[in-house]
Amino acid sequence: MDIKTRDAALAQFLAALDLALPDGVSVVLYGSAARGDWDAARSDLNLLLVLEDASPPALQQLMPAVRSWHEAGFTAPLIIGRDEWVRAADVFPIEITDMSLAYEVLRGDDPVLPLSVDPADLRRALESALRGKLIRLRQAYARFGDAMPTLGGFAMATVSELLVLVRCIAVLKRRDPGTTPLAAISTLADALGTAESALHQVASHRRDPEWSCTPELFTEYLEAVHRLVEIVDQHQPGAA
Repeated sequence: MDIKTRDAALAQFLAALDLALPDGVSVVLYGSAARGDWDAARSDLNLLLVLEDASPPALQQLMPAVRSWHEAGFTAPLIIGRDEWVRAADVFPIEITDMSLAYEVLRGDDPVLPLSVDPADLRRALESALRGKLIRLRQAYARFGDAMPTLGGFAMATVSELLVLVRCIAVLKRRDPGTTPLAAISTLADALGTAESALHQVASHRRDPEWSCTPELFTEYLEAVHRLVEIVDQHQPGAA
């Protein structure tokens, strides 16, 4: 799908949304399209709908628009009530932090700007996500450690989410994560040490379907994720 087709589908969805719920809806574009990193072959188009009323009757009004959007090849938007959203920063600290770095309000009031994420909530969520990812990568390595195509698949499947976590670690440490995926890794270079190289290598191939991760690089990638766990676990409030 090219950008012209993507934008036409988005305009059609917004028009259908205007008819279904003409008032009280905030629509936020976030993710790769908002960051200017959208890839026609692999990227989705991420939307958040913040509704004054997120009850089943209101959702029923949205069904035709959301169904058409999904049939056009996009994931259904995230939907949340406005009263829920304003209380969500403590339970979605990673998602809201990453969204705040790059987003575009397409309809209604800006729901992102007023939210403030507590660094303590962000640190806990980051450690949980990273430890879970490390456990799963170790599981994959123990099972498929000598199978390069399979290891490459695991690395590719995890690195996009890992880049979200790296951006949020930069925010936690009060550093500028930059505007490109690799920039966030670079801004943590001093803390990562030798682990930076493995993260850069895997991240730079994240959209190359022909790429295969060697067992040696995968072990370095494992150690890099372990290093990220240590960085977050040892983080002190206010430290950069």
